[in-house]
Amino acid sequence: MKRKNKKTTPEITPEEALNQSMRCFEPLLSAEEFRLLQDEVKRPLLPAIRINPLKAKTGAIESWQHRYVWQIESIPFCNNGYRVDDSRGTPVSQTPEHRLGYYYIQEAASMLPPELFTFAAEEPGLTLDLAASPGGKTTHLVARGMDHGLVMANDSSQGRIPALRIVLQNWGAMNTAISQFPGEKFGAWFSETFDRVLIDAPCSMQGLRVAESHDLRPVTEKESLQLAKRQTALLTSALQAVKVGGEVVYSTCTLLPEEDEGVIDAVLRRFGKAVEVQRIPISLPAEMTGIVRYGELDYLPEVAGSLRLWPHRLHTAGFFACLLRKTTSLDLPNTNPPSRPLERTGFEIVTNTKAIEQSLEGEYGFFLSDLLAEYNMTVMKRYEKLFLFPNRVLAQFASLPLESTGILLGEAMDGSVIPSHDLVVRFGDRFTKNITNLDEQQTATFARGEDLFDLAASGENKGKTIVVRSADGLVLGRGKLLKDRLKNLLPRRLV
Repeated sequence: MKRKNKKTTPEITPEEALNQSMRCFEPLLSAEEFRLLQDEVKRPLLPAIRINPLKAKTGAIESWQHRYVWQIESIPFCNNGYRVDDSRGTPVSQTPEHRLGYYYIQEAASMLPPELFTFAAEEPGLTLDLAASPGGKTTHLVARGMDHGLVMANDSSQGRIPALRIVLQNWGAMNTAISQFPGEKFGAWFSETFDRVLIDAPCSMQGLRVAESHDLRPVTEKESLQLAKRQTALLTSALQAVKVGGEVVYSTCTLLPEEDEGVIDAVLRRFGKAVEVQRIPISLPAEMTGIVRYGELDYLPEVAGSLRLWPHRLHTAGFFACLLRKTTSLDLPNTNPPSRPLERTGFEIVTNTKAIEQSLEGEYGFFLSDLLAEYNMTVMKRYEKLFLFPNRVLAQFASLPLESTGILLGEAMDGSVIPSHDLVVRFGDRFTKNITNLDEQQTATFARGEDLFDLAASGENKGKTIVVRSADGLVLGRGKLLKDRLKNLLPRRLV
């Protein structure tokens, strides 16, 4: 018996998908602006990067510009953000600096939400990123606090946690913790706990730009309204989790009002004066206000204080963001979070760190005690591996089942400590002993993950792990001196 062919949905071209998506935005713009928008979305977006101030030195962008033959342009709302025309030089995705976390490749519009918070770097406090993966905005929050305040990075999808962990590892973040829970529950679990909360909500992605991570496609009204329901729940959770007087940034990479102004309007109507829309604290070169009327819907006038990033105004993808402040407590129920005693994870606090400090100081000239005090960390041990855990985690979230936290310090072997790759690349300038500087050709070979056969151990140096730097001082990682070569110890994720 022959099987009947299943009916399939006719495929549409990317151009057709774009045209369908564009139609719903035409009533929101003047005829002239809609024409500018149509022209803009046909142009390719330049790649953009955000520099990591935890690793990169002052003047790094100028150095990379010269070395890799880039043309750069500052992004107006992000001090560390740059558009890069790499068409005549090395692609931004193919440099050692990118692989080692000296900068993060990110669409310019996505750099906006973390910039809306008004906190000072010297008082970063406690921050929650409620839907964090893949981690770009989390690294931005870490950078704004210079890795001193704790950033809790949560994502509800187990499948997205590995990417988040790798991004934070490459960034060199220490004062972070990763959790995997439904974001809607965080507010009830940790009511009025955080100084600020970012909710970059899952959305229909109608930003009118095609990205590698998703294809542009038409979205039905039903789908958008279902998303808006979840987005409202996530924003409500964020508002419950933040302290009175604290800030919440709500953002999406869609321009559909149901998921943007409609969500803000819903929480304002529900909570009244307990939640206020705040003035955008950064200067923008174009008008970006939210809309207050959509079809037959009238939104509250305060919604105009949100920010709608149309692609043609700053040459970005479409984006939406709003800064909110919680003025009084919300009348919402609290529940107990899940709990798992820390001792069940196999981690134990190292109460006496003297031997570890002496090993790192003697072998590498690295002063661990300074680092522990500066970043408020505690040394933890699990089997032979040593970790640095944020004290804020141990004080407030020790019993919360976490995916990971802190940074790998190294490994205890034969009475000495071998520092980890992540520690070496983050704090390479603090290592003053057992360092080798490579020439240009050696640097290229090492960056590919290959061993160096023109460098070998001599005498007592055999078997020693050393810090490896490039010809121009870039900390590349670690190598192990063997009798016939320098063994490359770059993590597999980098090669």
